[in-house]
Amino acid sequence: MVGHSDPARIGVDLLWLVPGDVGGSEEYAVRTLLAFARHGPADLRPAVHLTRAAAEAHPELGAALDLEVCEMDNRRRGRRLLAESTWLASRTGPLDAVHHLGGRIPARTGSPVAVTVHDLQPLDHPEHFSVAKRAYLGRALPRSIRRADVVVTVSDAVARQVVERFAVPPERVAVVSSGVSAADRPSIPGEPSTILYPAVTHPHKRHVLLIEAFHLLAARHPTARLLLTGGAGRAEADVRRVIDAGPHADRIDRVGRIPADALAEALSAASVVAFPSSYEGFGIPVVEAMAAGVPVLVADGTPAADLAGAASVLPAMAGPELWADRLERLLVDDGHRRSLVAEGLAGATAHTWEASAAALERAWRLLLSAATGLSTSGTGAR
Repeated sequence: MVGHSDPARIGVDLLWLVPGDVGGSEEYAVRTLLAFARHGPADLRPAVHLTRAAAEAHPELGAALDLEVCEMDNRRRGRRLLAESTWLASRTGPLDAVHHLGGRIPARTGSPVAVTVHDLQPLDHPEHFSVAKRAYLGRALPRSIRRADVVVTVSDAVARQVVERFAVPPERVAVVSSGVSAADRPSIPGEPSTILYPAVTHPHKRHVLLIEAFHLLAARHPTARLLLTGGAGRAEADVRRVIDAGPHADRIDRVGRIPADALAEALSAASVVAFPSSYEGFGIPVVEAMAAGVPVLVADGTPAADLAGAASVLPAMAGPELWADRLERLLVDDGHRRSLVAEGLAGATAHTWEASAAALERAWRLLLSAATGLSTSGTGAR
């Protein structure tokens, strides 16, 4: 352990981060670490371990934090697992604690050790994953939760699942949510009326439902457009099919994954953010829209719905017709729109960068407190 005057060194594992491939978990990891760099205390000093590709995709991390760069292509799981148990273990072992942000603890790691669990989807909906990934995560996720000295979750809902499903003591679970930047003023929709959905085309994101709703809406709202951002997932073929099969494909724009500044610009210009996803750990786009003064529509039953007000939530089983009706009301009813904007701005005030940094600080201090118990029990690297 370090002396009293030295900062505690926390090894942060981002070797799992394949830029553009892991969706919201990438945004969450980068954002919370940058929040800590801006607002965290000086006596905790993280060292972020990541690949060259990830470092180049996120130069802001290198400008704000200490980096350890691994010259490895981590797109293949076998190489990544080997690097985690060799290269990463050798560099994090001597540190005061290790935090694996990718939902899994590798075979060899330093101690005490924390793992961030973004959600339990591999266990709740294994059908959303390939056979190989389903088998791997079905073993690795429960094992990692049980091995961790501290389990970090992205929302209260996921924390409750971890406690109830794995009998993890609540005092070993810390919630660290992402922060957002507040808007100077609510956005003012222009023409055409743009509906934005920023999400990878995974099955649980339910792009097909939204696209079918948009085809209905577009038939009676001639200025409406749908903007889809985010990379291609396992439902990509279905998404392309339902776009091409509808009568208003020319009013659906797909731009793929875009940089954060371009996404922020698209958000500020949007009339509404639609978020029909049926499974989430948190829901960063929802709270971003709320903070930007953009009304949201969210499917019930996920932590993303917990972020929004009741008027912004649709029943989980709502079909395209109800989604089309609710979207249209936001486009034509200024009073209703202003009400949802005000509700969203108020709800977003709890999700600041300072709050995110403070939550991560609490998690790391809890992790460091586990070092005392480990040293008295004689436990070493795992």
